[in-house]
Amino acid sequence: MSVYLCHDFKTPRNDTSKRLPDSFKAIPALFYLVLIAAAYFMTMDWRAYKQAELDKIQAVASKAQFEASTKDLQTEKAGLDAETAKAELLAKWMEGARNVQPIGVAIARAMPPEVRLSDLSLERSDQVPANLSLSVRINGGSPTEVGLMESGLSRLQYRSYAPQQSKEGDVIQYRSTLIRSEQ
Repeated sequence: MSVYLCHDFKTPRNDTSKRLPDSFKAIPALFYLVLIAAAYFMTMDWRAYKQAELDKIQAVASKAQFEASTKDLQTEKAGLDAETAKAELLAKWMEGARNVQPIGVAIARAMPPEVRLSDLSLERSDQVPANLSLSVRINGGSPTEVGLMESGLSRLQYRSYAPQQSKEGDVIQYRSTLIRSEQ
């Protein structure tokens, strides 16, 4: 028997490949470098994602604040438009009110001293503020006083539209719509 317990059965071979070049020793170092770079970029992407979420929340809050201020401004504008419309209606009303006092004076001057005016009413309608509704009650007069009153109004450039005249004893009731002639 032999003294050696283990025998080497390998035979020398000539067909084996050569060793790898020394530059391949850098492959594990590059692998770890790529792992570190991937971890860095993943961390930076995660931080950018979280910052984008915060920016989105701020943008939504800013948008809500902008919409609220826009709504407030629109409400204020609607109020101002309503005030403007009211002011324009008031201006039309005032334009229609031109000289109401001269009409009353012209009617009073047209009456002779023995005739008394018991009631004089000048009313304006909301629909057509330039037109005046005239209602007069004359005591102790005749239809000639109505003619004098109409001639006095015509000098002020008002004409009667649909006049109605009724007489009850000594009282003459006269109603008419006064329209400005220059319209």
